[in-house]
Amino acid sequence: MIGTAALHLSKFFILAGLSACPGAQNVNVDIHMDKQDSPYVTNLTSQQLTQNFGHDMTSTMATDGKWMVSGVTVLGPHGLGSQYSVKFAVRRNPATNESCLAVSDVQYTIKYAPVIYIASDYLHLGCRYSATLQHEKRHVDTDVRTITDYIPQMRGVIEDAAEKIGAQGPYPDSDVKSQQDRIIGEIDKAIGPAWKELLQTRQKRQAEIDTLKNYMRDTALCPGQFPKFDGGKP
Repeated sequence: MIGTAALHLSKFFILAGLSACPGAQNVNVDIHMDKQDSPYVTNLTSQQLTQNFGHDMTSTMATDGKWMVSGVTVLGPHGLGSQYSVKFAVRRNPATNESCLAVSDVQYTIKYAPVIYIASDYLHLGCRYSATLQHEKRHVDTDVRTITDYIPQMRGVIEDAAEKIGAQGPYPDSDVKSQQDRIIGEIDKAIGPAWKELLQTRQKRQAEIDTLKNYMRDTALCPGQFPKFDGGKP
């Protein structure tokens, strides 16, 4: 999981005589997907796509060596990850220079940035190009559906983690930042298993698209349109 946490402080209170931290209030958790589309890449031949991505399990399940890669959806190192910010309610006792901490708000964004490649061999084959593009769009739609399916589970995980963490402290003012970082780390750790499950489900669903049956069906849509696989026109 790729995650970046931003730290914010909110609800700053000054309480006299604070010796114990009050119970935490409900935590607001918002999760959404940020889908970033890119132009289709069509400057690589099928041979080059096969060489670059033919055995990349994050891009294609067609690893039996019997099929040339005519199109592929690539995520890259930052194509699927998360970015989030955590806000805290900080209650400070000026008499002791100590503060209580509680998570008040978590904004969590799942970032999805697929890049679709279509072999340059197909640029002059209208039907074949269209069939290949539709195949890759099914991969993207499947990813979007999978991410959407897991959003409620991830929201519940974060809510449960924040509730278990509760209000903590009081801590010396000099320790507040490090304690906030620790709490953010606990939330990040809690959501790890859900991310692992999401990735496993994604791979399973993507493999259901890259099957011999689907390849044969897509090929049958465009009879007679077979590229030379050398980058030239048929």
